[in-house]
Amino acid sequence: MSIQSTYLLASWGLTSSTWLILWSALAAITILLVVLLRTRWSDAQPMRKCAILSLWVHVLLAVAATTVHIMSGAPETGSDTPIRVSVIPAMPIDNDEPIEKEITPAWEQPQEVALVSPEPAPAEPPEPEPLETGPDVAAIKQVVETATEPQEPAPPLEAPSLLAAPPEEAMAETKPEQTDATLAEETQASPEPEEMAAEPSVETELAEADSQTKTPTPDEVAKAAPPLPSELQPTLPSTYADRFAKNRDQLAEQRGGSAQTEQAVRAALGWLADAQSRNGGWDASRFGAGHERVVLGHNRHGAGANADMGITGLALLAFLGSGHTHQGGPYAKEVANGLEYLRQRQRANGSLYGEAQLFARMYCHSMATFAVCEAYALTGDSRLEPMANAAVRYALSMQHPTDGGWRYQYGHKGDTSQLGWQLMALKSAQLANLHVPAVTWTRVERFLRRVKRGSAGGLAAYLPSGPPSRTMTAEALFCRQLLQGKEFLNRNTAAALEATQSISKELPTAKHRNLYFWYYATLALHGNQHQSADAAAAWEDWNHALTTALLATQQDNGSWSEATVWGGYGGKVYTTALSAMCLEVYYRYTPAEGPSELAGRKGWNSVQR
Repeated sequence: MSIQSTYLLASWGLTSSTWLILWSALAAITILLVVLLRTRWSDAQPMRKCAILSLWVHVLLAVAATTVHIMSGAPETGSDTPIRVSVIPAMPIDNDEPIEKEITPAWEQPQEVALVSPEPAPAEPPEPEPLETGPDVAAIKQVVETATEPQEPAPPLEAPSLLAAPPEEAMAETKPEQTDATLAEETQASPEPEEMAAEPSVETELAEADSQTKTPTPDEVAKAAPPLPSELQPTLPSTYADRFAKNRDQLAEQRGGSAQTEQAVRAALGWLADAQSRNGGWDASRFGAGHERVVLGHNRHGAGANADMGITGLALLAFLGSGHTHQGGPYAKEVANGLEYLRQRQRANGSLYGEAQLFARMYCHSMATFAVCEAYALTGDSRLEPMANAAVRYALSMQHPTDGGWRYQYGHKGDTSQLGWQLMALKSAQLANLHVPAVTWTRVERFLRRVKRGSAGGLAAYLPSGPPSRTMTAEALFCRQLLQGKEFLNRNTAAALEATQSISKELPTAKHRNLYFWYYATLALHGNQHQSADAAAAWEDWNHALTTALLATQQDNGSWSEATVWGGYGGKVYTTALSAMCLEVYYRYTPAEGPSELAGRKGWNSVQR
C-alpha cells in the first residue's frame, strides 16, 4: 500500500459521509433496542437478550475505535528536507570585560576534610512523652527534666571514716616498705582498669591500712556483736529494726528460721566476701553469668555476662539484709568497697547499669539502686545521698508515663518482672526520705491493674496482653503489699487468697530450683501470713519446703550452684545472694503485725541439715 493511499484512507475516515450514514443507522438500531427493553420482549429469553446487547455494545466500541483521530497525517509523510546542525566555536573572552563570578550553591561547595576528627556530640536522651495532668505533674516533670542533667559525683567513701585504721606498729610489722621496683612489679602484675587510674579507689587505701586482715570465718561472725544496734541509729526506719535486734536469733526461730538457716546465711556471706574482686565489685562472668539457656523459649543472647553492677547490688543486699553496713560489723570493709565500686561507675545521668547488655540493663540499675538506697536508709550516711538521689531520678525518668511500668529502655511499655525490682528500689528510697512523687505510685497501681488475671484478680501476667504465670503472681502480690500494706490484704481478701493458692501449688524442691520465683514467693507469703488461718498454713508449708531445699543444696563453701532456672544469666553470685536473702526473710523486714510464733505450731518442724 502506497503512502498516498494510506493518507487518503486516514483522511476519509474523518470526512466521508459514509461514516455519518453508518453512525445514523447504529443510533437507530440502538434506540430500537432500548424501546424493545420496555416491552414484553425484555421478559422473554433473558440470556439471548443479554447476548444480543453485549454483542451490540462491542460493535459500537469497534466502530468508535476505527473513527478516533489518533495522529495527524499518515506515517512517513512530510518533508524530506534534513535539519542541518553546525558546531560554532566559542568566542574568545575579552580580558577587558569584567568576569561575573558564578555563585555556587552551598550544598555544591567542596568541604574541607578535617585533619582531626571532631569529637562526637553527646547523644541527647529522648524527650519524655507528655504526662497526664494531676496534682504531682510539676514534681514528676521536674524529675524527668533533671534526670538527664550531669550530676556531680558523690564524695568518695573515705576508708578512714568507715573503718578504724590499725595501729602504726601493726602496719609496720605487716606491710614491708615498698620501693619503686617492687611497686612497678605489683602494678605490672595486677593492672587496674583505666577508669580506676584517674581516681584512687577505696580498696587501695584499705589495702595500705589493712593488708593482712583476713575475711572473718562464719563462727567469728556469729560471735560478733550486732553490727549496728538500733539505739545507735535513731533515724533507722522501723521496718529495718529487726536486722539489728539483740534477740534476732530468737525472732528468726519464732518466725520459722533455725540455727541451721542462720549458719547457712553466715556461710553464704563468707563466700560472697571471698568472691569480691579487688576493685570492690563482683565479677558476674567469673562465676558463670552470661550463659544462654533459652529460658521459656526466648534467646536473650547471654544477658548477664556484663551485669557486674546488678550482681554487686545483689551481693550488697545480702550483707545489708543480715545487718552488715559500711559503718559497722565484720563485713564493713566489703560493703564499703562494694558501694564505692558502684559510686565510681555511676554515669552522669544517674544510671547504675554499667556495661550491661540491653536485656540486663534496667535489672542492673534497679538492683544497684536498691542496694544504695537501702544502705543510705540504714545508716543515714550523707555521702550516699547524691548517688542515691541521682539513681532514683534516673529510675523515675525511665518509667513509662502512661503504661506505668519499666522495661528494657526508655519508651518501652513495662513488664511485671522489671516492675518488682524498680518498686523495691523506690520504696527503699522513700524509707531513706528521698523524694518520690505520688504520681509514680499511681502509675504503678495502674500497671498492676492491667496485668491482673483470675476470677478474683489475684493472679498476674508478665505483660498486660499475656497469660498469668505463677512467678509473676508472687511478684505482683508482693508489689501490692509494698504499695498498700495491710489495706490491700484487708480489702482484697479473695485476690490474696487466689494468689496464695496458686503459689502454694509449686512448693520449692531441690530438683527444680527457681530462685527468682522463690525470692518473691517467700516475701509475699511471709507478708500475707497474718491474713487468715489458710494464709498462715500456706506460709508454714512454703517455709518448710524452702528451708529444706536450700539447706540441702548449699555447697560446702557456702555458695549455691548456678544450675537453676535463671542461674545461667546471673551466675553463682546471683544464686547465692538470692538464697541468702530468702533465709533472711525472718528479720529482713519487720512484719506489719506482731511476730508470729511459728515455732511450736502444729505441724512445724525445725529444719535439720
